[in-house]
Amino acid sequence: MSKSPRRFSVGHSGITAVAVASVAVLGAAGCGGAAVSGEDSSDKPVKVGVLLPYTGTFGLYGKPMEAALKARLKLAQGRAGDRAVELVFEDEATDPAVAVSKVGKLLDQDGVSAVVCCATGAATLAVGPTLAERGIPQLGPIPNPDGLKKFKTAAVAAPTAGHDAGKLGTYAAGELGHRTAVIVASDFAYGHEVADAFEKTFTEAGGTIVKRVLTPLGTADFASYLARLPDADVTFAGFAGADAVRFVQQYDKFGVKKRVPLIGHGPLLTELVLKQIGPSAVDVGAGFYYSSTLDNPENKRFIDTMKAAGGQFVPSHFTAGAWASGSVLLAAIEAAGDRAMDGPELARTIRATKVDAPWGTLSFNPETGYADAPTYYYTVVQKSGSLQHSVAGEMP
Repeated sequence: MSKSPRRFSVGHSGITAVAVASVAVLGAAGCGGAAVSGEDSSDKPVKVGVLLPYTGTFGLYGKPMEAALKARLKLAQGRAGDRAVELVFEDEATDPAVAVSKVGKLLDQDGVSAVVCCATGAATLAVGPTLAERGIPQLGPIPNPDGLKKFKTAAVAAPTAGHDAGKLGTYAAGELGHRTAVIVASDFAYGHEVADAFEKTFTEAGGTIVKRVLTPLGTADFASYLARLPDADVTFAGFAGADAVRFVQQYDKFGVKKRVPLIGHGPLLTELVLKQIGPSAVDVGAGFYYSSTLDNPENKRFIDTMKAAGGQFVPSHFTAGAWASGSVLLAAIEAAGDRAMDGPELARTIRATKVDAPWGTLSFNPETGYADAPTYYYTVVQKSGSLQHSVAGEMP
């Protein structure tokens, strides 16, 4: 069941959650958040819709991302310059059809001026056409498939999913010295993109892909797939959420890890799943743009602020991406001024925005709308009684 919709008004007094019984539509029906021509909207809060997964395979990401986005706005006293910002959260349920339905609700009932979406690649791509047609900015908080680049109203506060996976392919064949590889990934948009990117760069660097396996999203038992994996120098895995937990655990349980080392794209080993994976994650490697162990001022501010907010906070690229998305929105809404509720104008302003992010400077590629970012290689180690990333360095 989808999470009940909630509206979060963010002001000088902080954040207050109010159950939404009914929502007044801003502007004419179908205008989806754009200010009505001639209407003075300068004193109205800018409403931002936020689509996150609270249920489904990626359901564990929704609440932490919500907390990070709310904390970033609260740190700014809930204002972008002189404008208050109001967040409306909805559950995209790890389901593209649900995401499309919910984005319609955010536009037509809530009258949002921008949408942060999504943590699911397929959902992100599914809502893209609707938002582009309506001229509403779409801000992706984490790496997503590169299909959003065709929409000028879209931007992603992270590199494409294939960017880091491609860097890892080159690194695996070069620095790690692997000559043969097996690819195993989820059979949906995200899995396809990271598998394709790794295969392309690994083979270009002289490596050979021995076998490629795609598994249904939500696979509970990988035994039949693992039993048929051929020997290779390394296995590359493209999984996220509950699938990442189960795959890494079973890769170890069935003894494959002892004979073929495992590497993958960042979500395979994101901090949010490390505790659930347990010791099976030790010595598994990944290539990614973020790790909680990165030493820079904004990452420290992010982690310190979230810890001070209480709760069982675990820093990860999901929460760091939500935090950075908040920074982008605050800067862009302030820069847009009295045109902050003009969708196309706000979209252009978002793409021109440059802020500090937990992984470094965040700026958007003007051609694609995706963020430019470094890629780091790290392995999981057991240290001081907990699992954490050990960053080897930035990949070329």
